[in-house]
Amino acid sequence: MPGSGNAGASDGGSSSSSSSSGSSSYEAELKQALQSASSDFERGVLERAVKAGRISESDYREANEKYQECMAAKGDDVEFDTDQSTGLMQEHMNTDDNYDSAKANEDSMACAKGTNLQIRDLYERMVQNPSNADEIELVVGCLKRRKLVPDSFTKQDYLTEMGKPEGSSKLDTSSDAFSQCLANPSK
Repeated sequence: MPGSGNAGASDGGSSSSSSSSGSSSYEAELKQALQSASSDFERGVLERAVKAGRISESDYREANEKYQECMAAKGDDVEFDTDQSTGLMQEHMNTDDNYDSAKANEDSMACAKGTNLQIRDLYERMVQNPSNADEIELVVGCLKRRKLVPDSFTKQDYLTEMGKPEGSSKLDTSSDAFSQCLANPSK
């Protein structure tokens, strides 16, 4: 669902950034998102982000609030909680006996368009991977820092191990430390 996922580290709501427009590691992604924007709200957020080099926390939160309001208007009970370890917002759908997943998915697609569709995932990636580095390289680095793999372990080793059938990999993919590296490899 486009509205689901994680999101939001604190920047005090400011849209300023130490990187200028020309040096943002996410400049291309921001410009592409701006071209795909489908509402005045999204365009405004993304125009500010292109200038600042990043999406502000306040714009991110407002996008999720607009999404939540749209879902509520369609009868879907969606809440966001802030993950204290990452500062990112996590969506939760409150369901009852009348829950219709097909309707909820359709509503989510409709509500995300123009609210958080172009903003949420990009903001979350900016928070978790500020330099826009290769995600797998970040995971491998985290696994090394946590001593889950030897220092000689490479991206190709990771891809090889992850491609093996369940139970035959040398990686302990069920460990909390491994899961934490997947969830936030920069930590």
